[in-house]
Amino acid sequence: MKTAQFPSVDFALINHPYSGPMIRIFLCLGVALTLGSSLSALSVDEAVKQAEAHNLGLATEDLKVAQKADEKNFSFNRLYPTLSTSATLLRLNANSNQTVNAILGAVAQRSNQPYSPSDYTENQHWVLGTNLTLQFLWNPAVFRGIAQTMVDYENAALNRGAAGAKLDRDVRKTFYQLLALHEATGVFESQLKVAEDRYRLAKLNFDAGLGSEISALQAQVSFENRKPLLADQKVTEDNAQAGFRLLLNLPDGSPLDLQGTLDVASDLRKTLSSLDVEAMVKRYLDGRWDVGAAQGTAKSLRNLAQLQADSLWPSFILGYSADPGVQAPLDSATWNDSNAKNRWLQTSGALSLTVAWKLDSFLPGSTTGVEITGRQRQAEQAQLGVEQTRRAGENEIRSLVGKLKKSAVSLESLALALSLAQRSAKLTEAGYQAGTQSFNDAQDADQQLQMARLQYLNEELALQSNLADLDYALAADRKEWLHG
Repeated sequence: MKTAQFPSVDFALINHPYSGPMIRIFLCLGVALTLGSSLSALSVDEAVKQAEAHNLGLATEDLKVAQKADEKNFSFNRLYPTLSTSATLLRLNANSNQTVNAILGAVAQRSNQPYSPSDYTENQHWVLGTNLTLQFLWNPAVFRGIAQTMVDYENAALNRGAAGAKLDRDVRKTFYQLLALHEATGVFESQLKVAEDRYRLAKLNFDAGLGSEISALQAQVSFENRKPLLADQKVTEDNAQAGFRLLLNLPDGSPLDLQGTLDVASDLRKTLSSLDVEAMVKRYLDGRWDVGAAQGTAKSLRNLAQLQADSLWPSFILGYSADPGVQAPLDSATWNDSNAKNRWLQTSGALSLTVAWKLDSFLPGSTTGVEITGRQRQAEQAQLGVEQTRRAGENEIRSLVGKLKKSAVSLESLALALSLAQRSAKLTEAGYQAGTQSFNDAQDADQQLQMARLQYLNEELALQSNLADLDYALAADRKEWLHG
């Protein structure tokens, strides 16, 4: 999952005499995320689908879930016996005939009896040994381990759901940030066009002897100062688009045509301004992704602590082993003789039932005992973490609802301020053209209009971003928590 990165900004621009307030607002809008997009023309919902289908981080989570699903579905294989087999070809330094001859020859020599040693060959030095071992082990820890696979799968599935919801949130926020950046670019372009027209008019007046050189120079300075601001804005927008392509796993440079708007309907603003935060906290707090993850971690640690404690119980082992071997396997007579089966020997094969109990773990201060205590404490810490996560989640929900209410109310005032700024700029420009308003008056009106535009745009973006954040914070569909 990619994380948001903010664009580098030349903070010296803030000190520009005509751009201080505008740049401060622009910084709020110029969030260049390293996230991405796919199709040349797409709505916000289409962008989400594109990301879900092609995002590499989400594909990684899918693989993790598939792995845990296999472990859960085949957890019964822990009850399988251990089965092993082997075959060994040995060359004895002395075969059995040599040993017998040595013993009988020594006895015959002491008793002065004649003795004729039996013949033996090189093949009798060789022995083919085989082994087969089958073992069943039963212990409460085995069944606790089977239960752990279910816990691990549930946690992996929860993480996958959280990753998908986070991706949805990031795509929506970045989509609207791109819309805001594009509109902000339009604001800078329109202001540059106004400054250019004003400069051309001032220069014509000066050349015709109808205006002062100071007015022409002031207009030119204003025009030239706005060029780098627009260039910086375009670079920021391009970087944000590149990040959006990365989020959606699209080729670099793919054309983007975002189909959407930042406008928030008046009925939605009215609904947001009357949200019941207490009811929302009570209904959705325990269903949050982070709360679920914390609960899953606590459950896993409790189970692991119990698993280690279960390992202290006796283990019952049912085993069977067979180790048939044959002497002189390289001699064809060994295999052709009808009595060859009598050459196969069983030296230690057996059926066994064993009860194994690790008693040293019950000694005070034993390594196992300390580990079990440590696991139990980790589980207790994780449970405390659940409560901490719930409190942080409640605070986040309350904060987001408060921000949404504030934006819903502020947009009404900002819309009025924008309308007034537009009319003021229009009247001031007309007065400047007629010579009844000064250049500074026109500059002030332009600055107020640009500030009003960017402030309104910034508040719309804040509302859309907080809506996406609240969707994720509640882990619920917007229609459900908005009208439920």
